[in-house]
Amino acid sequence: MSQATVLITGANRGLGLEFVKQYAEAGWQIIACCRWPEEAKELQALAERSADQVEIHQ
Repeated sequence: MSQATVLITGANRGLGLEFVKQYAEAGWQIIACCRWPEEAKELQALAERSADQVEIHQ
């Protein structure tokens, strides 16, 4: 069975960031999109902890 993937927009804060956390905890592959990835410190930290699971895109 292939791994489930989700695309989340507005992933750097608020509901988007919470969705990233919840899907990561559930083992999903995540494509996290935000306007300014370089300023998304909490999202970057989450991606570093789960590098094979979270990709950040602008």
